[in-house]
Parts: sequence; structure tokens; C-alpha cells
Amino acid sequence: MDQDLEIQIQEIKKFCEYRSFELIRIYTDKATGSNIERDGFIDMMKSIETNTQGIEGVIVFKIDRMGRSLKNLLDIIDTFGKNHIQFISITDNFDTTTNQGVLFFQVIGAIAEYERKLIKERTDLGIKQALKDGVRFGRPKKHVDMVAIKSDIAAGVPKSKVCKKYGIGKTYLYNKLGGQLDGKSVK
Repeated sequence: MDQDLEIQIQEIKKFCEYRSFELIRIYTDKATGSNIERDGFIDMMKSIETNTQGIEGVIVFKIDRMGRSLKNLLDIIDTFGKNHIQFISITDNFDTTTNQGVLFFQVIGAIAEYERKLIKERTDLGIKQALKDGVRFGRPKKHVDMVAIKSDIAAGVPKSKVCKKYGIGKTYLYNKLGGQLDGKSVK
């Protein structure tokens, strides 16, 4: 085990002993905190969501061990809050078991919500401007030779083969034929 990781684990154990917290499990990762695709982190989040062990809190040595981006960290802490899990970072003095920690968390949460709303507002304005400028969103329209398709269908080629031949879906074919399959209107 990495020496730095061992020091962090020992500090967490001391903290739990000092605060009389029962240490249920230690999750570790060797990857950086900026990567949320870490086995230990994923296991921890699954344990929190199911909470069959009666987890009441998560303690980290330093807040950057949990996540390095503010948005990512706030999402994680929000998940903790929804699951009634406290969060403590030993060296950063961040502790949602205290009134000051809860206040700090709420202020950060309010700032993050404000930031999300600003991003949405900017995105909406950008889309409106792009539409005014003639930008088209979505998948490009597919141009198919309907004369050839109708000819194939009239020749008895099954519609599934026609769709495959022209790279179209059955719904697309149905719509292009005006709601008619086999010369009959489908309701």
C-alpha cells in the first residue's frame, strides 16, 4: 500500500476514534480525485445508495480526495444529503455534522444552483441566436429516392428489405408512403 495512503487511513482512524465514530469500511483508490470512474469510489456510492450497512457519514482525509471539480463534488455531496449521509473532510474542516458545516454546504449549494441557472440561461440565449442565424439542430434530413422505393415495393420486395437497402427505418418508410403500407391505409 502506498505510504501516503497509509498515512491518510491512519488519520481517518484516529479521527473516528476521537469523535467516537464507528468505522464501518475504508474505500481506497489509487487514481486521482478528478476521475469519478474509480472502483473504490463506485463501491462507496453503491453502498450509500443501498445503505444496508447503516452508513451515517463519509470521512475523507482531504476534500480533493473525493473530487476535484466543484460541480462533481457538489453532485456527490448532494447525493449524500439525499441519503442522509454526513460528510467530513478532516484537513479542510468541512463537517456537515456541525451547524457551520451545514451552513457552508448550503451556501455552496446555492452558488452551484445559481451557476447552473446562469449556464442554462446562456445556453438558451445561444440556441435562440443560432436559430435566428439559420442554424439547424438535430440529425440531417435523409434524402431517399421514393420513386425507386415505391418501384421496389410494387415489385414485391419486402418492406424490411427495402428499409435495409435504402438505410431507412420502417417508421420513416411508413411516413413517406403517407401512412400506406401494401397500398392500404393503416390506422
